Amino acid sequence: MRGLAIALGVLALIGGSFAAATAQPVAIQLGKAIGPIEIGMPLDRARTVMEGFGTVEEVDTPTARGFCNPDSGVGVCAFDRWQVLGLNTPGTVAYVITDDARFATESGGHKVGQPLLEFLRTFGLYNGGQGAILRWDGRGLAVEVGPAESGIAVRIIGVFTPRAVSAMAPAAR
Repeated sequence: MRGLAIALGVLALIGGSFAAATAQPVAIQLGKAIGPIEIGMPLDRARTVMEGFGTVEEVDTPTARGFCNPDSGVGVCAFDRWQVLGLNTPGTVAYVITDDARFATESGGHKVGQPLLEFLRTFGLYNGGQGAILRWDGRGLAVEVGPAESGIAVRIIGVFTPRAVSAMAPAAR
């Protein structure tokens, strides 16, 4: 038993940054956070946390500014400017996205790769969108969708500070 504990300790030291990253929560909190990356945290701090998932690359275009873990299906992207949503909070995380299926929503346990229909059953009808991106502004949730064998599936999940939406009847459940 003691040998197992020592072996696990050595693996933890070798795995250092990955172990630290996976020890973080992997929940998607609508309007608040994806795992350890929270809306409102300093963008530089988000980058440091993201390094625990692997390579981090800067994104600086006229429409977006922030950092991403560029490997497909691993990690997150954090932005302080995301023009499509009208977000611009210099130096502070305003939008977080992921294509990593290790992250799941606290409500319903939804992940990247699941059918859009499952999101609609849990969160109701979306109130905004453009192209393949759909938004639930009042919940601070956005998803990018695309074709899959099972129909339309979620490819990317994003969170931002919830916004007021016009009064609509709640979705039937």
